[in-house]
Amino acid sequence: MLTRILHSKVEDQLRSFPAVALLGARQVGKTTLARSVTAAYGRQVVHLDLESPGDAAKLRDAQAYLEGVSDKLVVIDEVQRMPELFPVLRSLIDRDRRKGRFLLLGSSSEVIIRQAAESLAGRTAYLELFPFHVFETGMDQCDRLWLRGGFPEAFLARSHAEAFNWMGHYMRNVVERDLSLLGLNAPARNLRALLTMLSSVHGQPLNMSMLGKSLGLSVTTIKRYLDHFEQAYLIFNLPSFHTNTRKRLTRTPKTYLLDSGMLHALNDLHSMDALRGHALVGNSWEGFVIQQVRSWLNDPGRIHYFRTMDGSELDLVITRGNKAVAALEIKTTNSPSLSKGNQLAFDAVGAKKRLIVTPSADDHPYGDGITVCSLPTLWQHLEGV
Repeated sequence: MLTRILHSKVEDQLRSFPAVALLGARQVGKTTLARSVTAAYGRQVVHLDLESPGDAAKLRDAQAYLEGVSDKLVVIDEVQRMPELFPVLRSLIDRDRRKGRFLLLGSSSEVIIRQAAESLAGRTAYLELFPFHVFETGMDQCDRLWLRGGFPEAFLARSHAEAFNWMGHYMRNVVERDLSLLGLNAPARNLRALLTMLSSVHGQPLNMSMLGKSLGLSVTTIKRYLDHFEQAYLIFNLPSFHTNTRKRLTRTPKTYLLDSGMLHALNDLHSMDALRGHALVGNSWEGFVIQQVRSWLNDPGRIHYFRTMDGSELDLVITRGNKAVAALEIKTTNSPSLSKGNQLAFDAVGAKKRLIVTPSADDHPYGDGITVCSLPTLWQHLEGV
């Protein structure tokens, strides 16, 4: 079992808050991480899985049951399936504010955050578990992680064929079952078609009108589908970074599939040779690096992209407050060159740390305060951002 980088953070937050919510896609490893954390916990643990009819039945009178195990850490898996539980948790916590009483696991960010905001404000810490990070797999496994993605079942599969077979079934289950459980009543064929279309525009500014025309659906319907895709951790949106420049900026967010293995499965890219020879390779590498940074920061509000209407562009801007502290251009080649638009964008953003991220180039200065680095060395350059 690989050690997750969130392990110590979950432990720390359990020592600081009565409840901790660990959010992430289905099958991303939340239950495994929870069991790893609680194995060394100093108190007895009760684990309830709300997908189990037996465990769900225990919470018919949730207050009575949870009062009966108040001396234990209670782990509740798939907590979004029982939203009426949140007011009960608030009542119990308000009567006993001990730290580390509840660890809530969920695969719908919107449902849990909305319910908890209403009932558990100030009582809950939130952490998001993403697919495997290169810190967890080892830098020597970067190509495998990029190709297969970071879902444990796919990454740890015995072969690429087995990994992509699993990913195909995973996406089918999410589209045909999980999205309906989140309240999205829509034909599965429309959802599959939209997911496939998103894979072809991965890393591009979102154009809902174009998606709607291609699928014969209204913009309102496309937006509703995309909102549910984001809640279910199928996609994420990268907002644009706004500066004081007088140039007109692109403000539409970029949309990425959360996991590179999902992108490759949808495009039948089942080997590194197929990936490197495909037109999507640049956008795939860009999304992979951005997701690695997103997972490492665990603060999605700090990452953006930058693009002006006249073509000046950077793939990733990391902010602190309203200030850009690092700017990244992401390249698939180890001998990168910047366009004039890239150079202008670095100047316009004004971040102190200016990086060109490659797969494996040796670190070296590019000029104008810009440094070429590799994914394995990127993290040294981002220390303290």
